[in-house]
Amino acid sequence: MGAQGSGKGTQAALLGPKYGLVRLATGDMFRAAIASRSELGLELEGILARGDLVPDDLTNNLVRERLAEIAAAGEAKGVLFDGFPRTAEQALALDAILAESGQSLSAVIEIDVPRPVLIDRMAGRRVCVTCGHVYQLETNPPKVAGICDVDGGELVQRDDDKPEAIARRLALYDELTATLANYYREQGLLRQVNGDQAVEAVAAEIDAVLSSKDAG
Repeated sequence: MGAQGSGKGTQAALLGPKYGLVRLATGDMFRAAIASRSELGLELEGILARGDLVPDDLTNNLVRERLAEIAAAGEAKGVLFDGFPRTAEQALALDAILAESGQSLSAVIEIDVPRPVLIDRMAGRRVCVTCGHVYQLETNPPKVAGICDVDGGELVQRDDDKPEAIARRLALYDELTATLANYYREQGLLRQVNGDQAVEAVAAEIDAVLSSKDAG
């Protein structure tokens, strides 16, 4: 868990392989649908451009389908959810989906970052139009300004990383996730880490939490 710009994707990419977990990021799923220019993709594009959250039923169905694909492949030890669930309704739906196969969450990590830092991070994000690789102009810039290191594609600022959409997204996050945090706190699953430090230091904190869970 963590507000937009807190570094969830970065940490998931670091820790997922270490624990043999497949990263499930709804943001990636949404962007893939948008890139396909399907009817669903066009609907998602409009929702995200406004800074709104994707409706729960749509998100839950996409997650259910992806979990079924991962289970069918049979190659992962588990799943690392990146930015999902984001509402109490999504959390309940996820519990039900996992229960169908006798599974449950083992830990919930909340990455806490001060609001001014979040705004600076998101406003400085740039995304490759072809491969989707994400950069941050201050902390993780491309080697050549405006050009993707991976495939040479053009880097652009997404509509949902512009000031008006950022403000709306953070307000929605605050409104919807307070209940979600309490839900996981009451289950004894929630652990908070300091996201306003070096990437490696954040990863070490999360690693310590997961290691203690394994030990327990």
